[in-house]
Amino acid sequence: MDYLSPLRSELKLKILLNLLNGERKIAELRSGVETRDTTILHILEEFGDLGLTTKTQGVYKLSSLGIIEAKIFKEYLSTAEVIEKFKDFWLSHNVDVIPAHLLQNMGALKDSTLIRTEASELGIVHKTFIETLKTSKKIRGISPIFHPDFISLFGQLLDQGCKIELVVSSEILGKIAGFVDFELVKKYLIEDQLRVFLKDDLKIALAMSEHSFSLGLFALSGMYDDNTDLLSDSKEAIEWGEHLFNDVVKGSTKLDLKLFS
Repeated sequence: MDYLSPLRSELKLKILLNLLNGERKIAELRSGVETRDTTILHILEEFGDLGLTTKTQGVYKLSSLGIIEAKIFKEYLSTAEVIEKFKDFWLSHNVDVIPAHLLQNMGALKDSTLIRTEASELGIVHKTFIETLKTSKKIRGISPIFHPDFISLFGQLLDQGCKIELVVSSEILGKIAGFVDFELVKKYLIEDQLRVFLKDDLKIALAMSEHSFSLGLFALSGMYDDNTDLLSDSKEAIEWGEHLFNDVVKGSTKLDLKLFS
């Protein structure tokens, strides 16, 4: 398959990705990839034969096909980097719940940090999660687990005007019900400051604000791993999380106000 040929050569990938940043002359490519002009010219001829590049008055640029291929390879490299960087995390957790298109786009998580609970600092994952969300103005989350601290945190945030959207299971909703003021919850729902969606058998934990992203997964044993979280404040990670949230919401049921009547 000719369109995969750049994957067989690190140099070809460098040239292709260099051209993705804009049109280049040979001298500009030479400084970018640090190799001989004759080698660059040979590769550019091959790219031209494949329809990946065009040449006008000594200036090379990617064709429409070349742009598509370069972007695919760029995403592939970013995803491979994330897989390797957090290899132990992926190996020990259930990733079946993450849609295929988002697994292929995991390069968006490249600037994430893996937070682990150590024996010397128990509860660091939970504490970090709470601190990360304290100043949020908008939160979207998926929660297959319950902790009383969540009720306190979200209550404070709602009181401060934060808009919250949550996907929870029926079991978790039942636990939440024992800690909240139903009239106050009804008020937030009516004002559309709070939206709650129900979906059972949730196997992923997710929380995003306008400035943070947090991902938790179930261990292969089937138990939720509350000792490990993937955190990021990058725009790309937050957008990735938004896509995951929207995917989960599609199969959920919005909480009906009739429950409070």
